[in-house]
Amino acid sequence: MARLSTHHRVASVLLAGLVACLAIVGATPARAEGETARSFTFDGALNADGSLTATQTLVFDEAPSSITQRLALEAPIDPQRSWRYSISDVSATVAGAEVFPRVEHHDDEVVVTLETSGADGEPITLSYTATGSTRSERGHDGEWTVMSWRVLQGLSVGAESVEGSLRVAAIPGMVDCIAGPPGAVAKCQLFGSGTHDSLQPLFEAGSRGPGEQVTFTVGVPASSVTPTAEVVESWSLDRAFTIQWWTVLAALAALLFGGALLYLLHRRTGVDEGHDGDVPAVGLFTPVAEGESVFVVPEGIRPGHVGTVADERVDPVDVTATLVDLAVRGHLRIVELPRDAHGLLDWRLERRDAATDDDLAGFEHALLAAVAPERGYTLVSELPATLAPAIGDVQSALYDDVVARGWFESRPDSTRNAWRARGWVGLAVLSVTALALVAFTRLGLVALVLVLLGGVLVWIADRMPRRTAHGTRLVEGLSALSSLLETHPTDQMPRDRRLAELARVLPYTVVLGGKSRWLAAMAEADRDKTPDPRAVDWYHAPESWHLADLPASMTQFIHTVQGELAGR
Repeated sequence: MARLSTHHRVASVLLAGLVACLAIVGATPARAEGETARSFTFDGALNADGSLTATQTLVFDEAPSSITQRLALEAPIDPQRSWRYSISDVSATVAGAEVFPRVEHHDDEVVVTLETSGADGEPITLSYTATGSTRSERGHDGEWTVMSWRVLQGLSVGAESVEGSLRVAAIPGMVDCIAGPPGAVAKCQLFGSGTHDSLQPLFEAGSRGPGEQVTFTVGVPASSVTPTAEVVESWSLDRAFTIQWWTVLAALAALLFGGALLYLLHRRTGVDEGHDGDVPAVGLFTPVAEGESVFVVPEGIRPGHVGTVADERVDPVDVTATLVDLAVRGHLRIVELPRDAHGLLDWRLERRDAATDDDLAGFEHALLAAVAPERGYTLVSELPATLAPAIGDVQSALYDDVVARGWFESRPDSTRNAWRARGWVGLAVLSVTALALVAFTRLGLVALVLVLLGGVLVWIADRMPRRTAHGTRLVEGLSALSSLLETHPTDQMPRDRRLAELARVLPYTVVLGGKSRWLAAMAEADRDKTPDPRAVDWYHAPESWHLADLPASMTQFIHTVQGELAGR
């Protein structure tokens, strides 16, 4: 038992020794010796012009080789705004001798590096002038100028004692002081306006580590110090698209004003001219005998004219209708080719030798020469390659023709191109303006309106071709003709030339609608089981073909030609 007690006492002594060693190690300072100043003293003067003249004095028992201080040029107000400062007149002394620190200016801070080796126990001072630390505030007893400055900030060393004072030319109305790591809100150990003998504000902040801050705030009557605060706003989506009554009102004003301008522009430039008088009969059925009538289109208005004037552009449907019209009028023959059971249906377009071209318009000449040259032909499946070199000439000639006939003041395609260029330029200018508003202001809602208006300007470019009064009358007449083609009886054509007269209607139904009923009327002429591959002179088909097959054949032909032209 005595031996066990002796061992127990030895273990207890060893454990106590280990605890004491750990305590000594734990009490060892984290900072290396010499990296903490004995004292840090701030001496400032708040000048009447709002600038702050600051002098910092540090004393080290064992001075480091150099010290660095980072003076921030911004202090946050809220997530979007910050105070902006400027630092100037940086100077320093070491042991009473003037030295020249290295000063680096950055966007958000000024970095001062000072060589301090050998200044053990000697004062080291760093002086500068700060502008922007004073701001205007309204208190219960009038206007005040409030100075708020981080009198200790960004030092690479700590200090065992931090204190300071501020010289002001007026009696302070308020004094505040907070200390600690960046973002801390702990109050300083001591702060106030001094004693009755000296009313200069002062503070004591105890021991501070490297990088810690002390912010000193003093308020004086506004008449004694000029505010110099500069507020800068950082960009964010919330800031750019601020929703307040004045931003919403500005956006609505821009929308109404811009929309009114675009409306007036379109009314003045793009709206068709009005006309006085009756709507002309573009096409009509003229009686030739009791119960019989024929289709007549006055003034040589072709299906290509009809489609171009109706929608202000040359479309595949206009070219398709023109091909059918050329065939019906005897300039072209459409030949349906034989095919295998699962083969693709194709047609041959060939020139008819007996046809004359005295009544051909310029665009019809160009189209006929491209698809059916003299003693030549083209397959519908080859139309994209065949028409590619000539389609521009066909479209140009048709645009020239509708202008020459007085339906437009200028070519619709030229008008569209000119306004598209203006529209894209306008959109670019408005987009750049919108980007500037988003980047530098709170008027993001106005920016959205500007981009919208630019898009509308591009959109209305295609609606700027303007019909003349004559063209407006023609369009109104086309509406009446479309209704007529949908309702006029198909069984009133002269018996002796029924197929030919029905065929004359067909090209106009391609662009205006109603072709099914007129094709069905032609098919009704087939009253036997005998094939009719040559029943109509402008459409030939394989030997087993019947006239009753014409609706299906022509429908496929029209759709195929339009598809080939649209996909070229």
